Amino acid sequence: MIPDKDKGKKYAVYLRRSQGDSGDTKSQLERIEKKLIKMVKGKEIQPLNMNIVGRDIDSKIKFNAERDLALKGDIFNEGNGQSGFKFDERPVLVELIRRTRAGEYDGILVETMNRFARDFAGLSHLALPLWRNEGKVIHDLETGNQLDENRLNEAVINSQMTWGGIGKLEEIEKGKKALKGKIAKGYLAGSTPEWLGAKSSGGRGIDYRRLFALGEAAGVNAQGNLNNPTDIGRMFNKDNKWASLWYKKMKGFEEAGVLNSWLSNVEAVNNYIRVNGGEYPRRFFNTVKPKKLLERTRGYFGYPAGVNLAKTNEFVTFPEPLKLGLDFLAESKEVPQDYVTAKIISTAEKAKLFDIQTQPRARGKL
Repeated sequence: MIPDKDKGKKYAVYLRRSQGDSGDTKSQLERIEKKLIKMVKGKEIQPLNMNIVGRDIDSKIKFNAERDLALKGDIFNEGNGQSGFKFDERPVLVELIRRTRAGEYDGILVETMNRFARDFAGLSHLALPLWRNEGKVIHDLETGNQLDENRLNEAVINSQMTWGGIGKLEEIEKGKKALKGKIAKGYLAGSTPEWLGAKSSGGRGIDYRRLFALGEAAGVNAQGNLNNPTDIGRMFNKDNKWASLWYKKMKGFEEAGVLNSWLSNVEAVNNYIRVNGGEYPRRFFNTVKPKKLLERTRGYFGYPAGVNLAKTNEFVTFPEPLKLGLDFLAESKEVPQDYVTAKIISTAEKAKLFDIQTQPRARGKL
């Protein structure tokens, strides 16, 4: 509830969904709309113009700053996936603060204070003059707390945001750790080998060394496509598309200098499956040792030369299974902390990567 001293004033509403949060700003507005209507009826706030300033609430129209920041309305929509830390990426908030300081509004309403900023230092960086020097208000609709000239309120919200921010950072760190585990298990893996015992190969597995040799002997046409892919595919009970795709993939491995080690690791894992009772039928293939080994090596077998996570500048590499030891990977409860490694690469470095080092779509970030 708005304090008596601040009732009847003109307020704007600010919407933002953080990166990684579920939902969207449209559902955020729907959650608070009944409360806003009640506040208007109770004359806690002046009537609101429900038109949107900023990004399209339905995400159908591409944002145009010159056009969309000039719109008239009291609902300021930053949009979905906007950072709570980087104010230079939040033009709608900048415009809202400009209008508030110019006297169009007496205060700003947010569903929760972290819609405005993730931490108190960041909030203060841009908006401190509003409530400290200019008598404006930032009001949290969920808790009823607000930033105003009362420094005790400021201390309370500072404490809440600081500890909440620490909690959020810890949550992010846990998420990253869990993601590394998923990556190690093939969370990012593209196509991986058809193993001895796998139903997809009829339990026989695929001789990838022979497949590559046949492809090299056949050569490629002027368009760079494999010659006679239908005949080669038939030798493995597969079609022409399968033969072409796998030859192209292995040719990429060769260009990246990892094909021979990849083939050796494939053959070693197939032998491990054979020795440890993982041959077809599938119930034996899924016994604990083979299953754990395959889960922990999918990242490597999908991207033996490492992979650039799609839409990021992060490059992830996986250890060669034979170097770590197949028994170790199949039997140990945990893999080493640095089992999966990630580093930030520049745009220039990304441009030098091979096609087989690029993840086709985004599934996460380290």
